[in-house]
Amino acid sequence: MDAATAAFRSQYRASIGPGYNGWLHGLWIVGLALGLSAGALWRSGGGLPVWLSLSAALLVSHFGEWWLHKNALHRRRRGLSVLWHRHTVQHHHYFTATAMPIFGHRECRIVLFPPYALVLLALIHAASAALWSLPFGAAAGYGYFAGGLLHYFAYELFHFAAHLPDWNWLRRVPLINTVRRHHREHHRHEAMAQCNFNLTPPFADWCLGSTDRKAGLLATLFGGDPR
Repeated sequence: MDAATAAFRSQYRASIGPGYNGWLHGLWIVGLALGLSAGALWRSGGGLPVWLSLSAALLVSHFGEWWLHKNALHRRRRGLSVLWHRHTVQHHHYFTATAMPIFGHRECRIVLFPPYALVLLALIHAASAALWSLPFGAAAGYGYFAGGLLHYFAYELFHFAAHLPDWNWLRRVPLINTVRRHHREHHRHEAMAQCNFNLTPPFADWCLGSTDRKAGLLATLFGGDPR
């Protein structure tokens, strides 16, 4: 780790409030995202329209993740500059391609979105699900809502895994090992605004030509980390 990164990390850690607990932050995401998703699926009653709607929401959210990362997290836009500052200025100074891991639960503060983000996203997905239900029915709307929140849970899970220490077992987990390599390359200063915008498995990056690994779809998704 270079001196500038070490200094920034020290300064950022000192700014974290004494009441912050990364374990509670993670439990909030797991509990609320999975709890609301499970409740929506239970209310839906299941069936093919529900699962198709859930899949549609996962796909839309996946491409939405790509767009937001590329166009708001790495480009300063009016009304969204707080996202740019937190991601480009803070996150990309805290983590570099040669200094990716966190070393304690309090560093979850710089990896996970703030707790209120899940509430805002739940409201956005609820509004989207209400629109989805107009042509496809209430059950499909519940499925769409569940899919949106499951994508957010997957996003946080994969991003967290990308910043864990380089444990051997992580290299053997399909998709996680791919995302770890994919995200590490994104953290190269010269690459961060150019490629590898997915934090979930890089399907959108492959479709839109923004992955640094120029290969077929299966090799892109399951190529792992050759290090």
